[in-house]
Amino acid sequence: AIEMDNVIGGALKLKKPIGGIKKKKKKSSSKVAVSGKEPDDAGEMEEVGSAAAALDDVPDTRTTYEKKWDDQIKKLDDKRAKESAKMTHRGRIDDFNHKLSLLSEHNDLPRVSGGA
Repeated sequence: AIEMDNVIGGALKLKKPIGGIKKKKKKSSSKVAVSGKEPDDAGEMEEVGSAAAALDDVPDTRTTYEKKWDDQIKKLDDKRAKESAKMTHRGRIDDFNHKLSLLSEHNDLPRVSGGA
């Protein structure tokens, strides 16, 4: 009858195992987390401090304009944070309500009711 030489027989192979996928636990990279305790000894403090110092030794590869840009962005963020910290939430609500009261009525959104 029909030739079936190129057909692969056997059970259907699923992509996932039947029992589900078992994820491996990740190992933490810091020695403080592995030991499970805070560094009490001076030796342990030096190891943690030397790791932080190693990060500071990385040379800065940014150009002068990139450094200026980052400084400018930081200054603007600080300025915005100070301005937003000056006004309380109630003050912001009062200002918003005052701005809304100054708008003409044709800018108001029509009410949407479920029944009508």
